[in-house]
Amino acid sequence: MKAAGITAEYNPLHNGHVYHIEETRRITGCDAVVAAMSGDYVQRGEPAVMDKWVRTEHALKSGADLVVEIPVLFCLGNAGQYADAAVRTLEATGKVTHISFGSESGEKDSLVRVARTLKENEDAIADTVRSIRSMGFSYPAARARAYAEVRAGIKGTDPDSDPEILGDLRILEQANDILGIEYIKAMADAEPVVIRREGAGYGDPYDERLAYQSSSAIRAQTLDGRNTSRYVPDHTARSMKECHLTGPDRDSWFDILRFAVLSAETEVIEDCPSGGEGLASLMKANAGSSASWTDFIRLIKSKRYTYTRLSRLCMQLILGISRSRYDMNGPAYIRVLGFNNRGRELLAEMRDDGSASLPVIMNVNKNAGDLDQKAKDLLQLDLHAADIYNLVTKGETDRYSDHRHSPVIMEE
Repeated sequence: MKAAGITAEYNPLHNGHVYHIEETRRITGCDAVVAAMSGDYVQRGEPAVMDKWVRTEHALKSGADLVVEIPVLFCLGNAGQYADAAVRTLEATGKVTHISFGSESGEKDSLVRVARTLKENEDAIADTVRSIRSMGFSYPAARARAYAEVRAGIKGTDPDSDPEILGDLRILEQANDILGIEYIKAMADAEPVVIRREGAGYGDPYDERLAYQSSSAIRAQTLDGRNTSRYVPDHTARSMKECHLTGPDRDSWFDILRFAVLSAETEVIEDCPSGGEGLASLMKANAGSSASWTDFIRLIKSKRYTYTRLSRLCMQLILGISRSRYDMNGPAYIRVLGFNNRGRELLAEMRDDGSASLPVIMNVNKNAGDLDQKAKDLLQLDLHAADIYNLVTKGETDRYSDHRHSPVIMEE
C-alpha cells in the first residue's frame, strides 16, 4: 500500500481539515492517509481542547486511516523539533511516500527553496541569528533577517530590494508556511505536497464571512458558549457539546502552573528546553500577581519572547521536561492511537514486510518491555503527561489512564 502522511493537531478538527484530508487523497492517489497527531498537548504550549482519543475518532471519521501519536516531548518543542519528529514518525512507517501540509502561500517551489537555503547554510544562519538576537529580537524575526542576509550573499543582491528574497520573507512570517519549511527540511524520502490553505489563517479570529475558520477561533467561540457547528463536521460538533473542554484558562492549569513556578528552583526552570535567558526570574516575579495563564504570559512577554515559547516553557515545567533528562534527537517508536480497515491493512503490511524502522506500539502494557531506554523514557513521559491531563480535566487518572486505553478502531 502507498500512504500519504499528514501532521495535525485537530484541536478541534474542522471543515478545513476535512478538505485537507480529501485533497491529500485526491492529489497523491494514495491507498491510505496516515495522520501524525499531537496527543493531549499541542505545539502552542497548551492542553488540547479535547483528549487525544476523542480527536483520534474525529480524524478517522473524517478520512484518516491510521492515526499515530507525536510524543509530547516534541509536541512541546519548537517548530523544528515538532516538525522533525512528525516527519520522522511518518517516514518510519516505511509506507509514507508523500507528506501533505497546509500553506498560506501554496508556493511549493518557494517553500523548497527557503528550506534548502536554511538547511544548507545552517551554521552561517545560526551565527547571524545569535548576533541579531543579542539586540533583543525574537528568534523568528532574527531567523528571517539572517535568511535574507545569507540568501542575498548567495545571489549577490540587496536583501531589501530583491523581489525573490522579499517574497521569501513574507513566507517566513506565516505560521503554516514556517511549519511547512520545517517539514521539508526534515524529509529524507517523502515528497512534499503543498495544499493552499482556504479561509482563515492560523490563529485568525472568528470571521463569520469565511467558510473555514481557524481552530483557535472555533475554540474561543465554543468556550464562550457560541455555536460553531457550521464550521465543523457533525461528530466534532457533538463532541464539543458532550465532552469536557479544556484550555489554559479553564480548569486548574493556572493554579498548577503557579505552584510549579513558585516551587521550582531557578536552575530547574532554566533547564527546560524553552528556558534560559533569565526567564526563570521573570516567571517567579510574576507568578503570584497574575490573574490567569494568559495574563501571566502577557506580563512576561516581550519582543524577545514569543507567546508560544513562553507557553511551551510553562507546560514543560508542569510536566517536568528538561534538557538534561530527555533526548530531543527524534522519536523512538510509532505509537498507534487508532485505525480503520485500511489502517489495519497498512499495519499488517508494516508488520509482515518489516518496513517500519521504529518499534510499533499497539499496547503500552505489552510493548513497553521491548523498547530501549531512550524509548522507554519517552513513552513514560507520554503516559505521565496523559495522567496530568486526565487529573486536571477529569479529576482522576486511573480510569482514564493510557494503560487502560486500546487504539480506537473504526469499522467501515
